[in-house]
Amino acid sequence: MVATLIDLLHAIAMVAWAAGLPLLVWRRHPRLSRAYAVYALAFVFVSQLSQWILGECFLTTLARWAWERQPAGTAPPDVDEWFTVRLSRAVFGATPSHRAVVWLSEGSIVATAALALRALRRQRASSATAS
Repeated sequence: MVATLIDLLHAIAMVAWAAGLPLLVWRRHPRLSRAYAVYALAFVFVSQLSQWILGECFLTTLARWAWERQPAGTAPPDVDEWFTVRLSRAVFGATPSHRAVVWLSEGSIVATAALALRALRRQRASSATAS
């Protein structure tokens, strides 16, 4: 159950990360956009730090540790694989390389979040001069 909860937490964090992207360009709720941009940057920072220290996401390491302690035959057959790769295989039937997963996803989020924070700062500055 612990392993399943860790995988669920991992999936929710990734879905929130991807689903929040429109907040970076939709400016109706600047506080929410700013909060999401900070979350996205923190997500990437923690992920990169984890990649550097562990060679994978810390949640993948925790989930594997928990799956390995399950009764025999209850763990998924590819428990040694990254969560994103397992998820991609389950959803799309394709297996991306680890490097492709890291660089494409995180690079795009960092660029988008940084540009959104810059746009929000400009918007705040123009609002301050207008009033």
